[in-house]
Amino acid sequence: MTKDQILEKLKFDVELRGLSKNTQDEYYTKVKIFQDYFNKPATELSEKDIREFLHYLITEKGLTSGSVNSYNSGLRFLYGVTLNTNLNYKQIPRHRRQRKFPEILTKNEIQSLFDACDNLRDKCILMTLYGAGLRLSEVTGLKVTDIDSKKM
Repeated sequence: MTKDQILEKLKFDVELRGLSKNTQDEYYTKVKIFQDYFNKPATELSEKDIREFLHYLITEKGLTSGSVNSYNSGLRFLYGVTLNTNLNYKQIPRHRRQRKFPEILTKNEIQSLFDACDNLRDKCILMTLYGAGLRLSEVTGLKVTDIDSKKM
């Protein structure tokens, strides 16, 4: 099979499964880039080549975990569904997503934030936002009837 024939077969398979238009485009693009990287059709490439390509994306291209995993998903679909090839998925792991923990403010920093408000309305909004752990969109949607005055 040629590179173009593989891409056409991939396109047919993703459409047949009813994957979203965005997913169809992503898989097509990722597989095209993979084949172009080696300048060979995917049928001539192996598990070792997939590993090398994913390593290249991480180390040389500096892609994020999410981006690398989208390539991984596209290639797994290509080999597992389109080419009906069994891969050892333990050899093609998903890239672990790095999670950044939010920076937590100290009590003094929070008090400084409250003290910076020059009017009572803004101070109440900020204190409600912080005290209830609400998102900004949740605060903007609050109504007076949402407050339980009896229990405060």
